[in-house]
Amino acid sequence: MRRRKALKKFFFSASLYWLSGLAGLTGMGCRATSMGLSPTARGEVVVNSLRCEYLTDPIGIDTPAPRLSWVIQSNKRGVRQTAYQILASSSRQKLANQIGDLWNSGKISSQQSVQVVYGGKTLLSGQDCFWKVRVWDQNGRRSEWSEPARWSMGLLQPTDWTAR
Repeated sequence: MRRRKALKKFFFSASLYWLSGLAGLTGMGCRATSMGLSPTARGEVVVNSLRCEYLTDPIGIDTPAPRLSWVIQSNKRGVRQTAYQILASSSRQKLANQIGDLWNSGKISSQQSVQVVYGGKTLLSGQDCFWKVRVWDQNGRRSEWSEPARWSMGLLQPTDWTAR
């Protein structure tokens, strides 16, 4: 009986390890850990599928206040977002250093994860914007930051067009 339980535990652990490795190979945005389990396999919330105006890393957005969206994932049932924070920067390096020179929303208590209107500094024609999100779940646990995403602004004013 003990041997059967030990074998069951071993195969369960091996299956989780294999599945977490598979998830990491399929580009699900999960990072490996020292335990060999992805954040979603450990029951943590992961933020991914960042979109701006329903597009992934779009070029030439023509609205001064683009709408941002993301998806949360967890292997636990009933996980929901209760708050979020968006960080937007003018460069990838500033974003990596947690500098939101365009917008730091701070912690916003909201379940909204679709069509969140950009609320930072006025965006200029041709400007690049790099952004990331983190969320809090119903138990107050904060996720890690999402992988960075970006968008670039199109030409917003008729005077921005120059041609001969």
